[in-house]
Amino acid sequence: MSSATFSPPASFNPPKESCLYPELFVLHREIHGLSRSLDDFPRLLNIQRRLIKAISEAEREIRAAKLSNDDPRGWQYVRYNFLCLGDSIAFLYMDRFALKLTYFDVDTENPKQSGGFITDKVGHANEVSFLEDALSHNVPAVLCDITNVLRYGDICLLGDSDPVPIEIKSSKTTDRRGKRQKSKLKTLNSFLTSDRGDGFRGLPGTTFRTAFSVPPRSYSDQLQEAIARANSIGSSSFEVDGCLKVAVIMEEDPDYDALFGGFGSSRVLVNAVNQIKTNKLWGCYYPFPLTLSEPMHFERFVRGEIHIFTLLDLDAFEDNLAPEGTRLSLDADENHIQCSIHFSNLFADDQEAYFIIGDHMMCRIWTDFLCPSWIVQNSVNSVTNNAETIWEAADPP
Repeated sequence: MSSATFSPPASFNPPKESCLYPELFVLHREIHGLSRSLDDFPRLLNIQRRLIKAISEAEREIRAAKLSNDDPRGWQYVRYNFLCLGDSIAFLYMDRFALKLTYFDVDTENPKQSGGFITDKVGHANEVSFLEDALSHNVPAVLCDITNVLRYGDICLLGDSDPVPIEIKSSKTTDRRGKRQKSKLKTLNSFLTSDRGDGFRGLPGTTFRTAFSVPPRSYSDQLQEAIARANSIGSSSFEVDGCLKVAVIMEEDPDYDALFGGFGSSRVLVNAVNQIKTNKLWGCYYPFPLTLSEPMHFERFVRGEIHIFTLLDLDAFEDNLAPEGTRLSLDADENHIQCSIHFSNLFADDQEAYFIIGDHMMCRIWTDFLCPSWIVQNSVNSVTNNAETIWEAADPP
């Protein structure tokens, strides 16, 4: 996913108030309550029923706004935030990188087209019935249409190590679209089962999936502490890994020089995190309602009263984070960011091999709030631990 998609829209600010905000904020607290008791299936069902009702109401308001030639973006934004709560349910039960696969098309590098409005769904009642049946058998499940990330199937079972999307047929006949969806779902399930696929997502060669050597490391606790400080004094900042600065602003006239300065390099990439949310582009990344667990932090971020910026010093990243035997080079502009890891003598017949950390993983620095050092070290470990497999799958030199 390119960072270009994070460009701010022309003249749209999130609504400060909405008649659905009270329900949004209550459900945020309910989901964090569920996180402490994931086997509370009646609670899980109740949350989803309330999400369905709220999303459906927002959809009706969007339609009404369009019919009266009013701007529907405020209601689209409200609906999107409820979908982010639906994403939060899936991420409570499932690994973030496994869920990434349910967001993208299996034939291209693009996101799969999302489902339409719940209010348009002919088989919605059947899907809810299936959801109730799964939960009654103590199998965690979520309705795909109340999420952004789950774009295969109608219901997704979340009780295994990988998501299990399931299509619920509303009729005995299958049209061309249904057959195409069935084929894509089969391809996805095959990749999830075997951890590899040829030509997967339209990429040349063989795509592999490997386990992480260490769990993801986040700076989300530091972020929440910075938000609490900013709430008291107006603004706050902190540094991560000697190359990333995070600024939180909650005042009208902050000291931008102090917040955005202090770099020894002119190569600094700035991201306005709020615009990812306001542009409805959080996609398959770790949901911000889970990161912002404090109700006040979530509420003020939704209303646009908390502004988060990340500033990545590209020179410091390259100089400070390269493990022994590697060299890093970052290529970044307002549209893209990627990191090349150059290995010395990784393969016997290669003086220098390289591996690319693409946009999608690099953007997790300011969506998942993952530490840059973990992203680099995880990528290095993934290559070195699987060098033999990679070499065997590669075309002969």
